[in-house]
Amino acid sequence: MHGRLAVVGCHFQLVQNLCRSDGNKRIAATVFLYFLEKNGLLYKDGQKIVSDSALVATTIMTAESKPDEKEIMVSLVMSFLV
Repeated sequence: MHGRLAVVGCHFQLVQNLCRSDGNKRIAATVFLYFLEKNGLLYKDGQKIVSDSALVATTIMTAESKPDEKEIMVSLVMSFLV
């Protein structure tokens, strides 16, 4: 559970705070998927846990959220990883 929380927190921070002028969401989504796979969290019973559309939606929602909404966004993304 802590590994998942760290990955989700990292995703939020990358989307919100990456200092690139373009590509923050793409970089954050790629890193998110990479860490999920490296930690054995991307697939369950051969099926990808997070669909592509869910990843896009949560990444955009995270980008549009306010920094003080981090807890809500992290909880939302965590619900996909259960």
